[in-house]
Amino acid sequence: MIIDHYLRREISVPFLAVSGVLISIFVTYALTRFLMDENASLLAPSDLFQLTMLKALISLEVLLPLSLYLAVLMGLGRLHSDSEVYAMRASGISEMRVLRPIVAIAALLAVLIGLFSIFVRPWAYAESYEIKARVEAATEVDRVRGARFYNFDDSGRTIFVKTVSGGGRQLEEIFIRSGQGGDLQVITAASGELVYLARPEHHQLVLNQANVYRRTEGGPDVFAELGAFSLWVPAGQPDPVGYKTKSSSTFELMESENNDDKAELQWRTSTPLSALLLALLAIPLSRSRPRQGRYARILGAMIIYAVYFNMLDVSRTWVEQGSARYIWWAPGLLTLLIAVLYFPWIKLFRPGPRLKAVPR
Repeated sequence: MIIDHYLRREISVPFLAVSGVLISIFVTYALTRFLMDENASLLAPSDLFQLTMLKALISLEVLLPLSLYLAVLMGLGRLHSDSEVYAMRASGISEMRVLRPIVAIAALLAVLIGLFSIFVRPWAYAESYEIKARVEAATEVDRVRGARFYNFDDSGRTIFVKTVSGGGRQLEEIFIRSGQGGDLQVITAASGELVYLARPEHHQLVLNQANVYRRTEGGPDVFAELGAFSLWVPAGQPDPVGYKTKSSSTFELMESENNDDKAELQWRTSTPLSALLLALLAIPLSRSRPRQGRYARILGAMIIYAVYFNMLDVSRTWVEQGSARYIWWAPGLLTLLIAVLYFPWIKLFRPGPRLKAVPR
């Protein structure tokens, strides 16, 4: 029907707009956090991009319910402030009839979020763990990018390469400084080539037009000009990621007796319920008097949202610590609040009297 299409548009347009804004903000925040990390210089641009996108993907289970919550507040709030809801009631359309397409959208989104939390969330966490393990296991030469200094505390080396090309195999203008205690070694080379796995578990770094300076504590300084010089670098192997609660499948969590696993399972199943409850909560919160202003109640609604998700997070922590068995008391309180807010609405669910034309 026309009324259904109109109401769906009133909710869908702000939902898409709010989702776009929230996702953009979160992607910027996640990218900034990764760049501020002390190991950011060791991340390849492709790894940085993948980690940021995976982080944003994981955040959708929280951002999408919030987007729908705000969309219903804004969409229905506009209908109330412009008296369109009252005009619909005067035309014989009940409040329940107005809410039917909105509830349908909320139910559909709740199902999608449920599937996302059960299947996509653990996959995204597993991928991010694999990328981090690969980056941590990468050798020093694997991590080097052009025109940047790299300090490796575990080996005491400082490496600078002006240009990296050929998929990381061709190096130009190389500087390698290493030293421990009173010993010091500096190697410079005009160019170099990285031969991956030239020996089992070792890469070979072949340096051309190399100069080597070596100083040892209590010994003479040594300087040598070499036409070619090779360094053997151990090939890093990522450690097995092992069992991680957040990347475990939902079926594994269902069979586990671990408190962390129980909390994770309940969190995954609570997200679709939260999406539906928040949409239902937004309906009575969106009511306002004509000309009151369409965003009059958004501040109060956001406070309720913040309190609810803090309660949900606290309840998950309690389950992880063994202080509680379930997190469902938080959705239960939200359901009670919705029932209280809907009670004065019961009489509004009946159609209003139709306006009759007055004969002249």
